[in-house]
Amino acid sequence: MLRRACLALLAVTVLAGCGDDEPTPTTSTPSAQTSVSAEASPIPSVSPAVSPSPSPAINFTVDGAGPYTIGANLEALKAGGLLEEVKTGAETCPANTTARGTGVWKDIRLQFRPDGVLYLAVNRSKTVPTPSGARLGMTLAAVSSIYGSLAKELNGGAALLVTTTSGRGILFDLDQSKKVFAMIAGDAAYLKSSYEGGTDFC
Repeated sequence: MLRRACLALLAVTVLAGCGDDEPTPTTSTPSAQTSVSAEASPIPSVSPAVSPSPSPAINFTVDGAGPYTIGANLEALKAGGLLEEVKTGAETCPANTTARGTGVWKDIRLQFRPDGVLYLAVNRSKTVPTPSGARLGMTLAAVSSIYGSLAKELNGGAALLVTTTSGRGILFDLDQSKKVFAMIAGDAAYLKSSYEGGTDFC
């Protein structure tokens, strides 16, 4: 009788012990959920990294480049920290102000009239092409093939002027080997008359 009571007590103890062992998998379940949520958490952090993509294209157009659009204001660009080497009173065009861009635009030269309006942008960067793919170092023939009837040679092929329906254009200035060494954006009629007249784009 005493032995049966001991066996019964032992059985209860074993069952109680087994009951204590059951929660162990339960405690591992939260850690599995934690690892799942930890794996899931990087997913939201990817979307903020993707959203800042809308950045201006790195190219040179008839309207200028990046924040340096024809008609932009000198003081506003200075206030935004977007200009370097700002100078007024040069030998050529002494009443005007010249400057250059910053960052990827550091080889974009700018000319402002006395009223502070940007009227000319000059591209001297080999890494800033036009949207159509024209870039510094290209031959006259290559640039002509890109623009076709929109392009017209000036001064016997010393330059090529591309005019758009907006009235603005890009003047491709060529060196003696007929390769582009500068692009100038502005009013197309003004670019043509200034270049053919031999003025300094003042």
